[in-house]
Amino acid sequence: MIKVLLEAPILTQSGYGEHARLVFRSLKQQDNLQIFINPLEWGATTWASSVPQPEREEIQTAINSLTNYIQASKNQKIQPHFDVQVHVGIPNEFEKKAPFSVCVTAGIETDRVSPNWLIKTHQGLDKLIVPSEHAKSGFTGTSYQLVNSKTSEETLISCNAEVDVIPYPYKEHEIDNLDINLDTDFNFLSIALLGPRKNLENTIKWFIEEFRDDNVGLILKTGRSKGSNIDRDFTRRHLKEILKNYSSESRKCKVYLLHGNLAEAEIHSLYKRDDIHAYINLAHGEGYGLPIFEAAYSGLPIIATDWSGHLDFLSAPYKEGGKTKTKKLFAKVDYELQEIPKHVVWQDILVEGSKWAVPNNASFKKQLRNVYKNHGMYKKWSKSLQSHICENYQFDNITEQLRRSILEPVGLFEEKAGDNLDLEEAREEALKIDNVKERASFAKEVLKRDISQIEKLSFLKDLFKGEKAVLLSCGPTLTEHEPEKIKDLLKDNLGIAIKQSYQMFEDLIDLHLYNCGNFKKYDYSSNKPIVIEASTSPRRLGECDIKFFIREREFSNSIASTKDLDSWTFDKQPLLRPYGPGIMYEVVFYALQHLGVSDIITIGWDNKHIEGNMGQQHFYDKINSGLDKSDFIDNNEVAQNSEAVATLSLEGKITTDAILDWSNWLNKNGINLTIVSSISPAPESIKRDTI
Repeated sequence: MIKVLLEAPILTQSGYGEHARLVFRSLKQQDNLQIFINPLEWGATTWASSVPQPEREEIQTAINSLTNYIQASKNQKIQPHFDVQVHVGIPNEFEKKAPFSVCVTAGIETDRVSPNWLIKTHQGLDKLIVPSEHAKSGFTGTSYQLVNSKTSEETLISCNAEVDVIPYPYKEHEIDNLDINLDTDFNFLSIALLGPRKNLENTIKWFIEEFRDDNVGLILKTGRSKGSNIDRDFTRRHLKEILKNYSSESRKCKVYLLHGNLAEAEIHSLYKRDDIHAYINLAHGEGYGLPIFEAAYSGLPIIATDWSGHLDFLSAPYKEGGKTKTKKLFAKVDYELQEIPKHVVWQDILVEGSKWAVPNNASFKKQLRNVYKNHGMYKKWSKSLQSHICENYQFDNITEQLRRSILEPVGLFEEKAGDNLDLEEAREEALKIDNVKERASFAKEVLKRDISQIEKLSFLKDLFKGEKAVLLSCGPTLTEHEPEKIKDLLKDNLGIAIKQSYQMFEDLIDLHLYNCGNFKKYDYSSNKPIVIEASTSPRRLGECDIKFFIREREFSNSIASTKDLDSWTFDKQPLLRPYGPGIMYEVVFYALQHLGVSDIITIGWDNKHIEGNMGQQHFYDKINSGLDKSDFIDNNEVAQNSEAVATLSLEGKITTDAILDWSNWLNKNGINLTIVSSISPAPESIKRDTI
């Protein structure tokens, strides 16, 4: 099972609590994940009472699993290990606890993020998932000039993580009507916490100034933090302070207060009431704006500041004058971008010098009046917007996007097979093809389809049963042989190439395998073989069909040291690879065992350092090779990494000592190993040959 650590305020009544539960619902759709939950707090928000009991029990089970796992690890005196970490919240609270780490965050209301948020992307935060393009731009459009206090050296720091935009889905809700009486004829709704960011004071003042003489109401679902009696008293006093200059005797409009914790069914009943006609949001900015989204997909007309995260979902195709165009289907309030006031600066969150939208008083009042007088038109807009959201923000689609974003970079994402592809029929068709090269070509086409990695491996299982595989490696002896003799072997057998050996015989290669060391962006324009990548990089490095993630590089845990070869077959571990050391042990032998070949002939698998420096150990860089090394390596050259070079001797000994174990394991699986190399240190009991 894949161990996923979810750190999130998953049981809080907050936007991040809702986001955390969405992530949990997404992850639990995949059967091979074991989810551990660390339930964080979020500010002063209350614990959510509206989480359904069955889901609460699932969450509690995952919380208990983490507690038990940590205790068991402590008893065994080992560190708990997680394959993937998902932190839901703000990035400056992130601490890396897994090889691949994702932060799901709403971003920020302003135009830029804190420098410390960017620094986290250089300290192990591999990916960010945000709900809006505005939130994304806060990361990708921000950079800071940092100065080293000791050396005075200046460094430009920017976002070092991939950023994906994945919105919330719309939700179907039962309705539990609140027992409230509204005696005004036309009513606006606003849901927001008290505080400068949501701009509620101006919302109230400008509303009263516009509708002083109209029988219009404003329902405020608000509070400072928790839904306690103390908070209610504070909120009422605060609203009375705002309203003290607008006596109820001198105005017809009314302001209603809703306070306390409401169930989702109660909140959504507000959007559906016949006596609530529009939703207001006059915030300075939103990372997404979940209440606006809920009001929009409930069909309520929206009045909002024309800036930040909610713009993503408030536009839709709309027919006008016989033509369909994309249109902002809400009443837009004009604004100016201004620096945030000094008193709202919040360390590591709202940074000094950042900007947010300051809504225009006159524009807001105009839009209030427009919606009041022309409600039918805005209701028509809202119905079009509602249809668009319900079609494009469906739960299954959004949760699949989330899972893909979190798990696909490390090869862990599973998806359903393409509807029009029967894999078993494809296997039967492939096995009818006698010529091994033609069968390999057929397999390449199948792997292009939109199927999961597990399904790809299922299709490939024993697809080349009984065939001979000619395996080319990058050792210095590869070029000792006449190329035509190697070609003769390749043209009638399954051709396998490791890394740059592909470039020497590319037209005859059926399977190409590489990792992140001595990496090359390979040109497959003349022949695209089946391509397998296995590396410690969480992202795909190249144009591969199958991507494996290597989660650690500890010699003591390497497959050559533990000799636990049976536990890492593709059948048992279809998404992860062990540390070899070296690609041969990590993935190559396992791939050939999975394909079902009966014979492996290795050419250039020398497994021995030759005279010269560590940058002269391959066929393309050995002394007098006649080849230009720059044609074979694009980046991550091992010889340029002093730490990697320092361990090469140890790596060589470990891999040499394990050759016999691998030969015996292959033999146990019905595979004969033959080595073609003049310098290989392999035991004499392993068959040698020449070509």
